[in-house]
Amino acid sequence: MSPITISNIDIEFAPFSYTIDELVDDIFVNKLDKEVRDFAKNELGISRIYKAYDLKKIDFDNTDYVLPDVSLNDMYVKIAGKVCASSKLVPHDIGFLISINDYQENLAPSPTVEIVSRLGLKKDIRTQNFQGLACSSLSEAILNAAGHFSLGNIDDVLVLIGTFYTGWFLDRIKQIKHVSKNNVKEFLNFIYFLIFSDVTASTIISNGTKLDGSLAQIDINSIFSLKDNNYESYKKATIKLSPSKDYRIIFDMNLDAKQLKESVANLSLENISRLRKKFPQDFEKIKLWGFHTAGIRFVDYIREKCNIEKNNAKLTYDLMKETGNTGAVSALQIIKESIERKFLNKGELGCVVDYGWEGANTFLFKSLR
Repeated sequence: MSPITISNIDIEFAPFSYTIDELVDDIFVNKLDKEVRDFAKNELGISRIYKAYDLKKIDFDNTDYVLPDVSLNDMYVKIAGKVCASSKLVPHDIGFLISINDYQENLAPSPTVEIVSRLGLKKDIRTQNFQGLACSSLSEAILNAAGHFSLGNIDDVLVLIGTFYTGWFLDRIKQIKHVSKNNVKEFLNFIYFLIFSDVTASTIISNGTKLDGSLAQIDINSIFSLKDNNYESYKKATIKLSPSKDYRIIFDMNLDAKQLKESVANLSLENISRLRKKFPQDFEKIKLWGFHTAGIRFVDYIREKCNIEKNNAKLTYDLMKETGNTGAVSALQIIKESIERKFLNKGELGCVVDYGWEGANTFLFKSLR
């Protein structure tokens, strides 16, 4: 099978931009201990994030639920239209639509239902929605696109990714009067609110190189994906829709950050070891390592566990500082920016180390520019 080609990656951030300093020293200053503010400013490795909410208009003394100012599905439709136009594709050229959806404004149906209708995609299009696979989902989309082509289909695959966590964490913040490190659960909820940007991304996946906007090629045999199958490991990170004492539905997060960090670090190291064994010559040619932008403590720990020098992962730290944790978008962001910022030249290899609540994935990609 020909290598999978990634073309015309586009990334669209939500319109409201905030510095971490602005958030902790101004917007949320009355809710936070000084220790929390200092941690946010000095320990995250993030300077700016993007939100779908105009936080300056929100009354944080009012506990009512607040809707986002921007719809995720609207962002999907906008960015999909841009990617198809830049690829010189019409809607009927798309044979498979994959959404990687980390938030859903409606519990059902899948966002693909609305997207197919609004984009005017063809009636017999295949669709798939990855719901809740979190930050390490791009590899699954690539493998499923490869399956589409292996069945003899020649139409391209449109991938849409949405990272839209703010509503979960913001609503919880509105319910509590004060955040301190003494209450670990509320502290982690606030930190997760701070690190994530609301963002969408889109790309076209093709079988072979045929589009003007082709950026990178991926040999699907270089994709290594592992899950933590230890008994009760699933308990390390969950978000549930649960009733509060007054029967209001809340987003109830339980997170063992230490266990999660150790788990994905071990899985990432095993993936890299498998990659090195299967592709020893290509492994030695890797010029850039891209890690999921999960915050500096996660990235440092996993990078060091995998024995990768920090200077070889510079782009990861740059992107994390500029745009925060972009969730499942981060893998596409690394591919796009590694080429556009000339970290990689034509024919050079990069390696993505992707991880999250779902597990860990690693794959090689070759720059086509």
